[in-house]
Amino acid sequence: MAASGALLLAAGGTACGNDGDGVEKPDVLSASQVCDGTLDKTAATALESLGGTERFNEFQGTDKSVALRPFSLGLAAKTLRAKPTEKNTCVIYKADGSDFPLLDISFSAWHSHPDLAQENKASDSGEMFFPVGLFARASGDQGTSLYFACPTEGSDGKKPYVKADMYSARGQVNPDGKGRMTILNAVSRAVAEKLGCAAQAKLPAEVPDALPR
Repeated sequence: MAASGALLLAAGGTACGNDGDGVEKPDVLSASQVCDGTLDKTAATALESLGGTERFNEFQGTDKSVALRPFSLGLAAKTLRAKPTEKNTCVIYKADGSDFPLLDISFSAWHSHPDLAQENKASDSGEMFFPVGLFARASGDQGTSLYFACPTEGSDGKKPYVKADMYSARGQVNPDGKGRMTILNAVSRAVAEKLGCAAQAKLPAEVPDALPR
């Protein structure tokens, strides 16, 4: 399923200087600084391991033509409340001028969620499922998704869940399903806390091992 509408709130680090060519460069961020500082120590370590670097930014690669705002936890929560059909996105790049994002993390309000037991039973060998929130899956080396209970209400009515998605261009990250879920869970915990639904969301401080097949 695809969420309707899209509001990009990320991929635009604050410029901090240039290399003498008149072109502004994005801030270099540590793993603990990306996505508005939502990664805890374990998740930050997972990001460094996945990317093979300690230097990141939230910028559209080397494309300086579009000025986009960095991810804001407060703005993401506000948008999920007021416009729950729109996405709220944090896009992380390696600070090496890469044109492809390392990770693209988005949040949107949803009216339903997959059944964990059924999906785990029917899945292929490239998928891992975790007892996190209502439904959590890491697929291959690209897609990771997490649903958690967190009611929102907008112009299209009430929606009881928030869906968190994380994608990467093929070959950009190490194929570590638990590491990716650790990152997605950390940002999701911060979003749930900001929305005031942390108790309902039931997102753990530490991601447990994947469920047996």
